[in-house]
Amino acid sequence: MASETLIVMVRHAETDWNAERRFQGHADTPLNELGRSRIEPVTEALRSWKPDVIITSDLSRAREMAEAAGAALGVEVIAMEGLRECSYGDWEGKTLAEVRREHGEDLDRWRRAEADVPRGDGESLTGMQERALDAIASIAREHTGRTIALFAHSGPIRGVICSIFELPIEERYRFEINNASISAIRLRENDQWQVLLLNGISHLDVVPGIPSPVASRE
Repeated sequence: MASETLIVMVRHAETDWNAERRFQGHADTPLNELGRSRIEPVTEALRSWKPDVIITSDLSRAREMAEAAGAALGVEVIAMEGLRECSYGDWEGKTLAEVRREHGEDLDRWRRAEADVPRGDGESLTGMQERALDAIASIAREHTGRTIALFAHSGPIRGVICSIFELPIEERYRFEINNASISAIRLRENDQWQVLLLNGISHLDVVPGIPSPVASRE
């Protein structure tokens, strides 16, 4: 219906730090070879949704995909800082093993109160979720009745889905959000959000439940 607003959420494709299981956060890491190979299938999958506008995190791993999709689909692209991944502060660029070795007390403190304690000197999960929800609410107000393709990150997408399902943010791994996956939510006339699609990967050459292959390195 014209008054319903549809947001099609794409998690950015793979970076080297994804493949190496490093915390990325606000670090502006680029897509790797495998990640760039996902741009075309994601764009073609979005074509059937007929987006009116594309809104993206301003970090390059999301923005590069959004700008390529916008050029192919002839759709305006708007960057939005509020869609960034959760900031991990001093943990960014490190693996979990490195964090455990270099920031062990910080890691233990976070695990005791996962939702509210920032990682590194960064951002709490609750803070990230509230930021993402504010961004989604702003987008829905600005683009009422339209279809929006949104390029973002695992944390904000999980935060939005948890809110709709009324799950605490600590339960964000109860569902998967793969790199280059598509999830869709709809704001209905009664002002309730509805999940239409969760972690769609039929446009990718991956098997559900199996991690995406790592790009080869020479």
